[in-house]
Amino acid sequence: MGEKTRSFIRTDFSRGEAVAGLVWLSLGALLSVLLEIVYLGTWLTLPGGTRIAFPYTIVLAFFFTMVLTRTAKLWTPNPWVAAIPVYVWVAGYLILAFAVGVTGDQLVGSNIRAVLLFVAGITGGVWPLGNGK
Repeated sequence: MGEKTRSFIRTDFSRGEAVAGLVWLSLGALLSVLLEIVYLGTWLTLPGGTRIAFPYTIVLAFFFTMVLTRTAKLWTPNPWVAAIPVYVWVAGYLILAFAVGVTGDQLVGSNIRAVLLFVAGITGGVWPLGNGK
């Protein structure tokens, strides 16, 4: 009963499984950045009708990109490869930010919330790479 529980990380996967895992994590990163940008302009209506900005997706971006990178680290010991979902998240952000010239629709606003979202997404994604765990 006094046994310590040890975490077990599976390492008997093929290269194809690792690539598929990283592809799925990258698709999750793309979906994540799209939803975080779409809901970045959320407003919260308080009793009495007062409205305040409620950009909760900034916090979500930090933690979700952190989860993506930590999961990618299970597939590869190489930190540059483990950061692929973060690269995809950043590329998705930049494409959505600068696609206004192509589509005519501005998805990423020109405000501090958009900058904080970008910083939070990158910071959350690289945090596990600097951490030894």
